[in-house]
Amino acid sequence: MSRNKKRFNSRLAFFLFGILLFIILIYRINPQVVLDNFSKIGLWFFVTCFIAFCWIFLQSLAWAIVQSAFQPVPFLTLFRAKVMADGLNTLLPTANMGGEAARALIIKKHSPLQEGIPGIVFDKTIEYVASLVYLAAGLFISLLYLKVPESLKIPSLVVLFTTGVGTIILVFLQFKGVYKILEKLAALFPKAKKWLLEKEKLLRQFDVNMRLLFSHSWIKLMGALTLHIISRLLGAMEIFVIIKALGLPATLVKVIFISVFVVIMNTAFFLIPGQWGAAEGANLLAAVTVGYPASVGLSIGIVRRARKIFFAALTVLLLFLRKEKLKLKDIRPEEPEK
Repeated sequence: MSRNKKRFNSRLAFFLFGILLFIILIYRINPQVVLDNFSKIGLWFFVTCFIAFCWIFLQSLAWAIVQSAFQPVPFLTLFRAKVMADGLNTLLPTANMGGEAARALIIKKHSPLQEGIPGIVFDKTIEYVASLVYLAAGLFISLLYLKVPESLKIPSLVVLFTTGVGTIILVFLQFKGVYKILEKLAALFPKAKKWLLEKEKLLRQFDVNMRLLFSHSWIKLMGALTLHIISRLLGAMEIFVIIKALGLPATLVKVIFISVFVVIMNTAFFLIPGQWGAAEGANLLAAVTVGYPASVGLSIGIVRRARKIFFAALTVLLLFLRKEKLKLKDIRPEEPEK
């Protein structure tokens, strides 16, 4: 069995495990109660979809700022790519990487892969930094005003710390240059040296483009960071709308805690494609912690899952209408000219 086949099978196994966990949660809470809660949402579901469109719009603006370091890409193309990326992350068992890879292919007509890929990597890095800022601030506020059990507090802090270290390492690697670091590692592993020589031009070009992005206007980059932070806040607003639609009181601190805790748990269970089951369980646990019934927590997770499925269906429709064939395995930057 090839390495790619084994990787796909492992992702599929995690995906099926997540689906099983999702079904068990619904069964344990009582399907009828969950259905009744979902029926209460009614047309408010489309409000959650609109909120999601708003944060994808802001994320697209942030990406446009980053990508403008090379050459402008039509904003509607970027927005469509972001909507489709969200849908593909739900559809594909690729641990949220399939959608990000597809972005480079969707904008390829306007930005070659050797520019599109670094732009997406840099945009995701800014998103990670924004997420870290939001999570740290949100967790601090939650611990200050809410009685969070030690059993949740410690794992949350551990995941947050690990995410912070990972983000710092990611920024360091991009700033220093991937090729130089791989060159040093190849000296320790002779078998990797041949691969490095074959990819030398591509890696050096990647490093050149990453340096260009780091030298981009810092005012613009701070603007991109701010847009990503606001998009995180809109995620909390989605939870607020769902709770109010269920006829329950919602406070800012409780909503922020649920939002932050779910993001932290999704990060911890990143191997499960789309965080099926894990995200719903995190919503349930966070809601119970701040005093809501378990059925309400699960309903929050299911409504948010339904919104993701809505975007997945929209992605399929866009693929059908535009007849786009996104072959993720073909994401290989062209060799730069000599």
